[in-house]
Amino acid sequence: MNKRIKKLCKAGISLALAAVLALGGAGAGAGTVRAADSVSGVPQVANMPDDFIRGVDISSVFALEQSGIQYRYADGTQADIFDILAGAGVNYVRIRIWNNPYDANAPYKGYGGGNCNLYTAKMLGKRATDAGMKVFIDFHYSDFWADPANQYAPKAWSDYSLAYKKDAVYNFTYDSLKELLDYGVDVRMVQIGNETNGSMCGVGGLFDGVWDLSTGVAVLMQQGCYAVDDINKAYGKDLLKVLHFTALIANGEWYAEQVDKMGVDYDVFAASFYPMWDGTVSDMTRVLTNIARKYDKKVLVAETAYPYTFDDADGSQNNIGNRDAMRYANYDVSVSGQAQALYDVFNGIAQVNASLPGYGMGALYWEPAWIGVDRSTWGTYGTGWASSTSGNYELLYRSSVEGYSLTDQGSSWDNMTLFDSNGRATSALYVFKDICGR
Repeated sequence: MNKRIKKLCKAGISLALAAVLALGGAGAGAGTVRAADSVSGVPQVANMPDDFIRGVDISSVFALEQSGIQYRYADGTQADIFDILAGAGVNYVRIRIWNNPYDANAPYKGYGGGNCNLYTAKMLGKRATDAGMKVFIDFHYSDFWADPANQYAPKAWSDYSLAYKKDAVYNFTYDSLKELLDYGVDVRMVQIGNETNGSMCGVGGLFDGVWDLSTGVAVLMQQGCYAVDDINKAYGKDLLKVLHFTALIANGEWYAEQVDKMGVDYDVFAASFYPMWDGTVSDMTRVLTNIARKYDKKVLVAETAYPYTFDDADGSQNNIGNRDAMRYANYDVSVSGQAQALYDVFNGIAQVNASLPGYGMGALYWEPAWIGVDRSTWGTYGTGWASSTSGNYELLYRSSVEGYSLTDQGSSWDNMTLFDSNGRATSALYVFKDICGR
């Protein structure tokens, strides 16, 4: 039994099926695998280059493992999660970095969400590298979640002018990447800000009502890009500079236009696209193709996901608890429905390459391992989406807590994962391999 067959069998696949998959789908046509032979039930994707990104964001994993979580192949065999992911066809890992996700006062309790700082990025990034995966670093330039509703500057930068923030963004980006590369992390892409829809690091629309990036957002983005450029020169690398937006179908082309007007020198336009919230994959493909063609930028789905159940595993409210929380219900809420949704996103981004070869880079599934854990660990290890101290950070910038929390929270994502509540890989995880047809 060759090594590849052994690995597939360990994932809970039958010996006969493992042999077929290890041979690239022998008997199923030239280099393809019939849907009947697909572990996840999805077919091969066309127009998918060899370096197509089949990635996951696993930023919370370190905290989950500290709390005692163990991950398993589909047959229940315990293993390192990076080996499980690599064996399932994942080739890229995305890791977020917050500047200082810990309370300012003793005992300096973490804000939650994995307490993702540079240290955790180094630990996770090196493990991903050692497992043969490439690494995508996601700088939020905040101490906690940065998204369209929350874009607070780090505590240490709270009184900085825009001029000081420019230096701070450059230095934090450069110094962090240097430390990651020196530690042996195979960084390939760098995201300058997270879901920066008109705001970033305490400037822009959320703070002054101007959403076109002209009041400091584009300037800060460019500073991050300059830092990546200088790292590339210093290390002889070609790290790609990524900008990230959400509300793709409604606003994606407008934001691409604003970035272009402001002259930001970047490489990849990335979007969050969640089928239950954002619309149809055909619209996603249309918008990303338009952006790639008009602005000569590669395009990427940096975040996607879909629920496989409405059940809540840890007693902490989930982002999606019923169909009322879904604007679109184009797929069943089941493991097979989740697999189909993920396949369609991969297929949709790959089809950008039908008219613009090489421009559709791939997609990454957001937090597929963020399963629910015991309530006692939520605040201790930061395994929930927020802890009781996260609200203290928000109160530095506003009079009440609205986006974060003053109590320990659990996972809001445990019904969107590609592992079940016991940490066992589901068949949907194998979409990453099955879309390759080998």
